[in-house]
Amino acid sequence: MTGFEHVLWLLLLTTALSVMGRWLPWPQTITYVLGALLVGLWPVFPHIELEPEFFFLFFVPPLLFSDGWLMPLREFTKARRPILILAIGLVLFTTVTVGFVAHWLVPGLPLAMAFALGAIVSPTDAIAVSAITERLKVPTRLTIILKGESLMNDATGLVAFKLALAALVAGTFSLRAATVDFTLLAGIGFGVGLAIAYLIGRIRDLLRHLRGSDPFIETTVSLMTPYAAYLAAGALGGSGILAVVAAGLYSGWRDPVRTDVESRQTSWTVWSTVLFWLNGLAFVLLGLQFPDIFASVSHLYSTGTLVLFTLVISAIVIVGRLAWVFPGAYLPFLLSAKVRRTEKRYSWQAVLVCGWAGMRGTVTLAAALSIPLWQADGKPFPGRDLVIFLSFGVIVVTLLLQGTTLEWLICRLGLREDDTRSQEDRLARIAAVEAGLKVLTTDQNATANPEESAALGKVVSEYETRLAELVADGEVRANAHAHRNASRAHRLKALRAERTALDDLWRRDVITDDTHRPLLQLLDHEESMLSENSELADT
Repeated sequence: MTGFEHVLWLLLLTTALSVMGRWLPWPQTITYVLGALLVGLWPVFPHIELEPEFFFLFFVPPLLFSDGWLMPLREFTKARRPILILAIGLVLFTTVTVGFVAHWLVPGLPLAMAFALGAIVSPTDAIAVSAITERLKVPTRLTIILKGESLMNDATGLVAFKLALAALVAGTFSLRAATVDFTLLAGIGFGVGLAIAYLIGRIRDLLRHLRGSDPFIETTVSLMTPYAAYLAAGALGGSGILAVVAAGLYSGWRDPVRTDVESRQTSWTVWSTVLFWLNGLAFVLLGLQFPDIFASVSHLYSTGTLVLFTLVISAIVIVGRLAWVFPGAYLPFLLSAKVRRTEKRYSWQAVLVCGWAGMRGTVTLAAALSIPLWQADGKPFPGRDLVIFLSFGVIVVTLLLQGTTLEWLICRLGLREDDTRSQEDRLARIAAVEAGLKVLTTDQNATANPEESAALGKVVSEYETRLAELVADGEVRANAHAHRNASRAHRLKALRAERTALDDLWRRDVITDDTHRPLLQLLDHEESMLSENSELADT
């Protein structure tokens, strides 16, 4: 079977499990892993072998880039202290703790390889956490901290992982040398990422100015940016991971204000599809690899021993996170008057949820599978198969234990979203409508043409109604909301009738595809805008 046929099988399996996951009461990632695991035990399904370096290069850059692109910089900057405490402090704590325990627990496992295992399992999975926190609308500050942590701890954990592998190859480890290497890797990587993203942004501006670009070219360049940053940083001796994060943060700050509407819509649609594929495929591949991973270690250790190893390492990861987050949340308030003066103290409920939201996923899998098969001298990497198995075990345990109980815990603790987001949304809507109304009123005063004046008057009236609804309170606002919903329902009904009429003309060959398709896209756009406005109005 060819590689292309393998890809088709994987996409088909990912789609089927995505459909099943919509009806199951746990995060989608659990469905991917367990479903693929069962399919992997089915002899008929094609056997898929993964090239370690290709897997890492294919999956990690776009996933980290998208996390950086979606990270709100203002909120990230405000929450940088708790984010860095988790993304750097907790990652190093987990790496060292798991490393020493694994070295003591597993006979013959080199300390450097044990540290590599600790670094691999230290990053949390943003997708698994967001799937729950976004649905339940937890406090905005907690959401930002969890997202920021998952972005930065991916970079920290993967850099620590590379350093551990380098120490294993060299045969020695120096804390001072590792600190210097980490600083150089991070500094060069972050700088190269910013430079690449800035350069690509300038090229996109130039192409747009020369009319040599369109939404599809813009989207293609956007998709290539994380790979360009990753490869350039690696070639210059920096961290490709931090380069991708930096490129994502810069692009997320630049793109929304420097691209046109059609390019933004096209890029968002394509990126959403690509991320759906990548996240689904990564977890599906994780499940499919289990039979091979288990077979590679089952001749070295009994099943009971492997289960024991997995449970101990998973317990260290879970308990270690809980042991870190509470001192990390409250000690700064005890030690610093500035923190007490400028920051709001966290509730113990929010800290507990943060500690329990430690599911592992795609990045952990990618790092584990990227361990080379052979060292430079031709010898196999010691403990490679066991480290991959234990990484797999930590992913499964955290997904099954924390992933299935996090939603229950949030509801049990009564943790709910604050009014920060709704207040900002209302403020932004009022400012936008007032700006539009100001321009329209100015045009109306300067227009002498009666037809144009009548048309402007109608638009001005619509804006005045929207502004009145936004600034109203109590019963007036409730009545306006009910009126708007009723109006939207009638407009949707009319749009669907228009679509039915167009489809009927097309099926009867009264109009051609070239006429039918653009009109259908226009109706689809209007309906999607009505639906999106309805969701925003209800928040």
